[in-house]
Amino acid sequence: MSDELKRELGLKEVVATVMTSVIGGGLFLTTVQIQDKVFVGSNVIFSYLIAAIPAFFIAMSYAVLSSAIPGSGGDYLYISRILDPFLGFITTWVRWFGMVAGIAAIAIGDLQLINNMFIAIGMNHVAQWVTANQIPIAITIVISFLAINYFGVKIYGWVQDIMFFILLAGIIAYIVFGLPHVNIHYLQSSARGNFMDIMKATSIIFFSYIGFAAIADAGGEVKEPKKNLPKGIVISVLAISAIYILVTLVTYGSQSLDDIMQAGNVPAVAMLFLPSFISLFISFTAFIALVSDINPSILATSRLTFAWSKDRVVPKKLSELSRYHTPKWTLLLNAGIAILIIALFKDFIEAIDVTTIAILLTYSMVAITAFVLPLKRPDIWEKTQVKYKGTWLIALVGFITTFLLLGLIIQTSIVQFIVVVLWVAVGAVIYYVTLTKHQLNWRIAREAKKAMDEMESRIIEKLR
Repeated sequence: MSDELKRELGLKEVVATVMTSVIGGGLFLTTVQIQDKVFVGSNVIFSYLIAAIPAFFIAMSYAVLSSAIPGSGGDYLYISRILDPFLGFITTWVRWFGMVAGIAAIAIGDLQLINNMFIAIGMNHVAQWVTANQIPIAITIVISFLAINYFGVKIYGWVQDIMFFILLAGIIAYIVFGLPHVNIHYLQSSARGNFMDIMKATSIIFFSYIGFAAIADAGGEVKEPKKNLPKGIVISVLAISAIYILVTLVTYGSQSLDDIMQAGNVPAVAMLFLPSFISLFISFTAFIALVSDINPSILATSRLTFAWSKDRVVPKKLSELSRYHTPKWTLLLNAGIAILIIALFKDFIEAIDVTTIAILLTYSMVAITAFVLPLKRPDIWEKTQVKYKGTWLIALVGFITTFLLLGLIIQTSIVQFIVVVLWVAVGAVIYYVTLTKHQLNWRIAREAKKAMDEMESRIIEKLR
């Protein structure tokens, strides 16, 4: 029996995979709350459009790398095996922290959307109570979801697709019922900031595009990957960008900027001009969208710890499974870090900055890895199934654009950047304390030499 993955995913499945991974609840909050960080008004429409550019090139880089080194661990395997073992660990150590920060941000954001639902049904006193107890409730949400994952995520997984269809239904309802209310006067009068402000906003709202790494899991199962992967990525980026821009157009084209900022999020804006039953459904949709983002983050963090543990960089205990086949110590650690982030930042837009900084760092390293792959590891490049003529250029543009966004977001989120730097320092200590156990530099160099020798033998055989 063949141990290779079956190529059963066509163009439609590639598009569906990317869109379900990218579109989440952040859209409903970030679209408005971006003004608290960078005051650009309706010009945030351009930020969403610009942010699609690095997302596209990074997704293409992932498509190449996932076909070069398929397997659990994703970014960690790519960077450690191609670029450098230490960089592989420290980059994914930061990404892991960023994903946990995302869980914390979602818990905080959920409360705002829950409040919208209570207000929509006239239960203002409950909404006030939620606001007064925001931190303990957010911590309870984190603990609850991690506890659910301790006992297994099978049931949650069953409803994940349903949640996405509810999300799409809510977004479509907002766009369809909202477009007739768009007034060009509102858009023109609410435009703020200059080009640099728009770019700074772009670096923050890039959070809404996070999830393109999911294409890495699809590379080995796509029919005609050289054709369907790039085509699927282009279609996905265009579709997602169109959705984001239309939502932003309705939001800033239907109300004054003061009213939008006072509302604080898209569902609350919907309550200002849409019928109550539609705005209530949109509030429910936004809540579902945020909740549906938690599960993939929890699963992804556990995969990284398994990869580290397999290389003996972290203690084997960390990947130990419970009797429900879930990584119990990882989940406990995730909960602790998420609670710490909630206590530190207490605000959705502040918490997602940690995630965005971490992911931009990861994407920059992924792009560098794709760039050096043909030169540094020709043995791996030879077996890579997804290759583009301009792979080096795709990777270079991906690196430059993500690195620029990273520099911009640091200017507006210095505290979050310092937190990430401190986390890097912790990771560096862990790596070097365990150096004698894992010795990755020696192991990977030995594996690379063996692969090169085998490749040279094949070449010699062909020449005979």
